[in-house]
Amino acid sequence: MKKILLAAVAALAIVGCTQNEEIENVGNKAEINFGTIVSKTTRAAVTDNTALQGTGFTVYAYNTEKAITDTDTKLGSAFMDGVEVTYPSDSWVVTGGPYYWPYSGKVQFFAYATDAAVKNYKVEVGAKYPTLEYTIAAEASAQKDFVVAKSTDESKPNTNVSVDLQFTHALTQVNFSAKGSNDNLKYTISSISIEGLANTGTYSFANNTWAVTGTAGTYVYPTAENASVSGTTVTTLDQSKGALMLMPQTMTANSKIKISYNVYNADDVQIDAVTDAEIALNGKDAWEAGKKIRYTLTLSSEGATISFAPEVGPWNTDDDKDTPVTPVTPVTPPAE
Repeated sequence: MKKILLAAVAALAIVGCTQNEEIENVGNKAEINFGTIVSKTTRAAVTDNTALQGTGFTVYAYNTEKAITDTDTKLGSAFMDGVEVTYPSDSWVVTGGPYYWPYSGKVQFFAYATDAAVKNYKVEVGAKYPTLEYTIAAEASAQKDFVVAKSTDESKPNTNVSVDLQFTHALTQVNFSAKGSNDNLKYTISSISIEGLANTGTYSFANNTWAVTGTAGTYVYPTAENASVSGTTVTTLDQSKGALMLMPQTMTANSKIKISYNVYNADDVQIDAVTDAEIALNGKDAWEAGKKIRYTLTLSSEGATISFAPEVGPWNTDDDKDTPVTPVTPVTPPAE
């Protein structure tokens, strides 16, 4: 997949005692420069290079004697400690720069798109990798495609080259499609929501995984008003900038989809109404960081059953496929 390289050339410099101890020859000083890459995505409302320029990113850097995989390596204190990198016009600006490469050893870089939802970035005593906490916004319109990056075991270059920070998507993107079970009927969807999901998690840069915490939340999927589905043709329900960006996690007994819709015959006469039909997600595949999931809901002509098939694929591919699952039968109220 094509990846777009941002020429994020930012002059950075070491502060503190290491500047005198490790950089004595002015002619040998090498500035730390960044280039950022955001993987291509296939949906609206996702973070790309332009979006990253809008938010900027926060970077941490640690000088270690040996490679990060070495048994004795620990991160210790950062010499770039939460440095803000912004893009006010046509170039990147680094707060407090310039910063320079340490004279010896390895440098470990960790970064994330600047976001107020990030809390408690830290490195535990003796740890090799940092963690951070993140909370999902309640409304879809306020949710962000949170991206993170790391570049480990970098060394002082002989020439002034950039450190390429390849940002990856840390959350799970969720969308819905729908189809009917009868070619002669039409369905209008009034609401879709997904509930019983943890809204907060701790992200580990070590393995790109989350440990979920926080309270269970309910998220309303933004659809067009009375979104229409005709017959058995699959209709995507996506709206511009309308994907849900949710916390990667394992489904629990409380995890479920709710949908409400009306059913009409060929003469546009309403023959059924379904309110808050539930689809259990417990036992289904866990959501992973950087994956997009599409649930295809099959609406019955009588509102008695709903089947679904999740589509799972990395965000940098365009050829995702549905994976069938066993249909479930929700409890449906009688038509009014």
